Amino acid sequence: MKTLQTLALMGLTALSAPAWAGDFVDTRLSFVFADDNVLAGAGETTPNSPNARFGAGNQNTQFYDNFNTKFSGFESLSNIVLYKRMPAFFEGLTTEAALTLLVLERPSGGVDILDNSSYVRLNYQPPGWGEKEGLSLTGFPVSADRFRLGYAYRISWGGSPIFTNRAAAAGVPGAKLQLTRDRWYAYLGGKTALVLNDLVLEQETLYGVMGGAGWDILETLRVEAGGGFFQKGIVPGLANQGIEASVNAAGVSGQVVYHVGVPVGTSIDFRLYKNDPEIYQRFFAPEQYPGGLSYSVSLEGSYLTQTLQDPDTFGATKPQGATALALQARAKYDLLRFNVLALFRSLSFIQFDVPGFPPFQDFPTGTELKPEMFVAVGADYHLPNLHLTPGVILGVQQPASFRSPQPLIGGSNPPLGISGTRTVVVRDANQLSILPSTCGSGVCEAEPIISAKATFRWDLSESVAAVGEVYYTYDTNRTTFEDDVTGIAQPNFEKPHALGFNTLLQARF
Repeated sequence: MKTLQTLALMGLTALSAPAWAGDFVDTRLSFVFADDNVLAGAGETTPNSPNARFGAGNQNTQFYDNFNTKFSGFESLSNIVLYKRMPAFFEGLTTEAALTLLVLERPSGGVDILDNSSYVRLNYQPPGWGEKEGLSLTGFPVSADRFRLGYAYRISWGGSPIFTNRAAAAGVPGAKLQLTRDRWYAYLGGKTALVLNDLVLEQETLYGVMGGAGWDILETLRVEAGGGFFQKGIVPGLANQGIEASVNAAGVSGQVVYHVGVPVGTSIDFRLYKNDPEIYQRFFAPEQYPGGLSYSVSLEGSYLTQTLQDPDTFGATKPQGATALALQARAKYDLLRFNVLALFRSLSFIQFDVPGFPPFQDFPTGTELKPEMFVAVGADYHLPNLHLTPGVILGVQQPASFRSPQPLIGGSNPPLGISGTRTVVVRDANQLSILPSTCGSGVCEAEPIISAKATFRWDLSESVAAVGEVYYTYDTNRTTFEDDVTGIAQPNFEKPHALGFNTLLQARF
């Protein structure tokens, strides 16, 4: 009888406990109906723009979207987190570990399962230190990609791609030692990668070292800085000629944040996942509107450099600098939110992980280089009785571009369609648009892109929302290849107008 009473009591206790999603956290299920350009049909643009369909991807986003995440927002994914936290046999020491796997559904219905920076960590808290203070050692046995330099995800660096995609198959593990006090922190860490050495035709170990610190000078003012040095192997093209030329990269990043009424935020793609029943994490808690004014302003900058093959001197290398700046400002006043986002990226920064363009090469002397620059302004207003939040975003972008004094595309014997020097627009790493050789009586140049988007979010529950977006883009840099009268493919301008929409029913928990 006592056993039955015990079981009944346990059942009632379970019913009164908070609901959990088991070992799956940060789950997003996205049902999308969208068209990236209703003004164009299949085969009329590059990249191709099919008619309206169920599903969407990066093509349905604008240049100001997803600044602090690596995802498009349309994916269906989840994270399996098997987490364990235990006090050690020694006073002040705590052990914890998390096996975190990203489960990403492909459009075909298949599933990719990837390590998402699983870790083992030791935390030591000396007597008298605060709850969030201590010395921690974190080991990443498979992937240390979430251990990065920089602060906004769009211009972060030092993740797994820093060793180029040649290191992906063998993984990029690493370790991080961090000291955290009430108003400051400092860390030191490193990563290793296995990359094929094209001279000996065997894999060799490459090393990376990272360090940084942050200090809350005031309750409202934080200053942070970090830097790193990474080996990237040798230049493959020179190795094929028996020349060993090392590729090394280094850089520094810094950020100043002034915030009132809101904490200093960070990208969810930097955080390490836990699944601790004693510390319930709400990854997608509904936006709170406590009233009054709160705001934050951050200014971030990075300067990087790496050695690449010198195209002007046989067998030589030279340093290539890369720069990025970002300004983010957010304000909330009662039910109104307002934000400003500005970005500057040099072309060498965009191509830094490739590295260079063409890969492992610097630009020839005389190349006309132009950086990417954009500014976007957005606002939305929350209607609590309807659980509805309409908004609008306006942005202007000057895309990065280059014009070489000699052909860089098509090899040593390029087709006539791309022979000669042309302006090439670089929208992101290795995402190119080749402009025609002449425009009117002059040289074709990259022109500014204008984009406007109207949005709404209708929260149906704490975990499910309907989201709608209608956007217009004016982009005179769109090109596609078409055969001319002689049958030779030539780049030609597409219509600059694009009108698209995204409708989304998304569950997030």
